[in-house]
Parts: sequence; C-alpha cells; structure tokens
Amino acid sequence: MLRPNGLLLALTPIALLGCITSSPGEYGITAESKKTSLPVCPQGLFDDLEDNNNQVIVQGGRNGYWFTFGDQLGSTWEPKGEFAPAPGGPPGSKYAANLHGKMAPAGDSLYVGVGFALTNPKTPFDLSKAKGISFWAKGPGRVRFKTPDIDTEPAGDRCTDCYNDFGVDIYLSDQWVRYTVPFEKMTQQPGWGDRAPALAPEAIFAIQWQYSTPNTDYDIWFDNVELVGCEG
Repeated sequence: MLRPNGLLLALTPIALLGCITSSPGEYGITAESKKTSLPVCPQGLFDDLEDNNNQVIVQGGRNGYWFTFGDQLGSTWEPKGEFAPAPGGPPGSKYAANLHGKMAPAGDSLYVGVGFALTNPKTPFDLSKAKGISFWAKGPGRVRFKTPDIDTEPAGDRCTDCYNDFGVDIYLSDQWVRYTVPFEKMTQQPGWGDRAPALAPEAIFAIQWQYSTPNTDYDIWFDNVELVGCEG
C-alpha cells in the first residue's frame, strides 16, 4: 500500500492475521460485560423462566410480562403473539427465552426483539438502587441490549422521535455466557431520535434485546435476568 508521499507501506502478516481472526466479541463492551461481576440485589431476579409462563417473577413491586416484536418489512420471528418460554438454558436451567426467525433482506428500519415490561400495566419503574443488569445469553449474532426509559419510551410522554433507547451492542457466541451491563455504560445510538443526557434508571419501562442484521437467519437465547450492584 502506498503512503500519500508515494513510499511503500509494508503490511505485516501478523497485523493482517489479527484483523481476520479476531472475534468482535473479544473487544469493547462485549468483553467488558463478560468480565464485570456485581452482586445480585435483594429480590433482584427479574426472571429465570423456570415457572414456564410469560410473567416475570412477581416480587419487588414488579409484575410485568414477556413479549416479542418486529418490523413490518418482512422479517419473521417466533414466538409471535403470546410469548412462551422454550426448553433449554444455561447449565441447571430448564427454560429460557428464545427468539428465532429470518430477517428481511433490506429496509430502512429492520428489527426483531424480545423483552419484558417491569409492570402491568406498563409504567416507569425505579431501578436506581442498582448499578446494572446481568443476564445469560447465546447466539451467535450481535444484539442490542436496551432499557426503554421515560425519555425514550412514548408512554413517558417526553419524546417526539422516540425509541432510541439507552443500551449497548453485544456480540453473542454459540455458547451460554453471562453478561453484566452497568447502567453507566449504556448510550443512545448516534444519528437519530430525541437525545437525553443519560439513562434514567429511576424510570425504566422494560428490558429488551433487539436483533437487526439484514438477510440473516437468527436463533438467540436469554435467561436468568437479574438486577445487580445494589448499594447497602
């Protein structure tokens, strides 16, 4: 490769090899979330799905339900309609949340997702006593873990260009891995939606995972979702 001054720039085989073989899951927030460890809060388990129903564990004032969602551009997802847990999960688990299907080949806003509301009916819920959320997941594929809050969820009545929720992009593997995401690491995506200064953990509506890679088959799993890092 030539520099702007015409001199030849040598590319070492080691550098090229690193670019080809390195997994994106070994860097950035994905690697950080694998290493981060925070204690589970009292009554911090949102759901482990072992009761084989579509409601989160009723404790700590939470009583919401699981749901799935997707675009109207041709992407498919299962389960569709009423959510149901699927047999499987990390070691020791009998059931987990599974979302699978086929993404549309192209479109301005492709997405499918799975998650749960914290309350029923859906209202903002205070998670500010904690530092973050942990969960088990496997893919493979890139998912966006996000938490609609009072500034990004239409029900919060603060945004006009909504849905750019605070979150992180995580690269899953084909093995079950525990990820821990501190609230302070969560940001909005650039270039669209109303902006807010930071996540509002005192007013969160839901916990969600979203998949958006065009023209791909996907099969993603989540389990053992917990609130972590409570002080005191």
